[in-house]
Amino acid sequence: MAISMATQIDIDIISSEEERIKALKRYDILDTPPDGSFDRLTKLAANLLKVPIAIVSLVDTDRIWFKSKYGTEAQQIDRDEGLCASTILADDLYQIEDASIDPRTLSNPLVAGSFGLKFYAAVPLRTKDGFNLGTFCVIGKEPRVLTPEEEGILRDLRDIVMDQIELRLASRTSLAQHNQILNTTAHDLKNPLTTIPVRADLIKMKKDNPEMVDTLCDQIKIASLNMVRIIDELLQVGSMEAGKIHLLLIKVNASFLVSNVVSMNQPLAERKSQTLNFSYEKDLYVNADEGKLTEIVDNLVNNAIKYSPMGTHIFVRVKEENHNVLIEVEDQGLGLTAEDQSKLYQRFTRLSAQPTGGENSTGLGLSIVKVLVEAHEGTIRAESEGKGKGCKFIVELPGRNS
Repeated sequence: MAISMATQIDIDIISSEEERIKALKRYDILDTPPDGSFDRLTKLAANLLKVPIAIVSLVDTDRIWFKSKYGTEAQQIDRDEGLCASTILADDLYQIEDASIDPRTLSNPLVAGSFGLKFYAAVPLRTKDGFNLGTFCVIGKEPRVLTPEEEGILRDLRDIVMDQIELRLASRTSLAQHNQILNTTAHDLKNPLTTIPVRADLIKMKKDNPEMVDTLCDQIKIASLNMVRIIDELLQVGSMEAGKIHLLLIKVNASFLVSNVVSMNQPLAERKSQTLNFSYEKDLYVNADEGKLTEIVDNLVNNAIKYSPMGTHIFVRVKEENHNVLIEVEDQGLGLTAEDQSKLYQRFTRLSAQPTGGENSTGLGLSIVKVLVEAHEGTIRAESEGKGKGCKFIVELPGRNS
């Protein structure tokens, strides 16, 4: 059954409004306490533009709530069309010279009722991703229009409000991330730390069993290396946030380096009965920081082992394409969903796939890899046909002559 054009427009409007409300909730500003910095701006707007009322409003599903207000005691009003509820549909200044004769506002209670609103001018509070959360508006009881200079003042004050709103969202996000760092680190370090003393006690008890002692020592070594990896990733994030990524670029044989990384990860693969397959066309060279490039490849190979089932194959290849060097790590593991791919390189992200051998993950590795690859003027991409269909990561770096 065909959908009429009018019906489709209604569906689009509803969908857009739902997304706008989601954005509003994300900023977590509705029903928050009064804020002196916003209150000073509404007072300044009223004084500069010579109006009795100035408001920073947020348009909710069924109400218009005032984050800051000057010249009125109201805290919120119903979401009636014609004023703030209409401004959020505008791209810029929305102005009504005389609301008592303007068809857009004749039925609005603030106009038709005892309040007697006549003049209204507002600019939308627009987020960086294009959603109008509400308005910065000025109101008068006499007809008038803003001059171009006054319009500029209103926009400037609106921009200051949005800067504050965006800054507070960024601060909350940063605080949440740091709390997540603490929680993740405590959780991920707890397991290997618990393992080490238990295994040490078992070694004392099994002194007469050399094979058991060797096994327990290997387990302690693995637990220690897991802790080192977690700490290294956290330190790497700290360096990146401080802008302290320093590359010592030299001529590196990428084929030889990747071969070494594969060899280093061989014991991890063998413990899960996995087969690491390495291939390369010829010796290929790049300008790279040898340590950082090793970290990139090691992270990708380690992830492939971590997220692949027992007994599967992992393919690591070095090849040349259009004078660039490609490093591919392909597994037969759990694959990536469309949602996974959309947040693949975000910090502290837990994807739908879980480690298949009880390994730990900080959710930092791929975000670090992406930053390091781009620092080498390269790119990284992931290919997967979906859940359960494996995954291939491809790092592409500028090649250089041998």
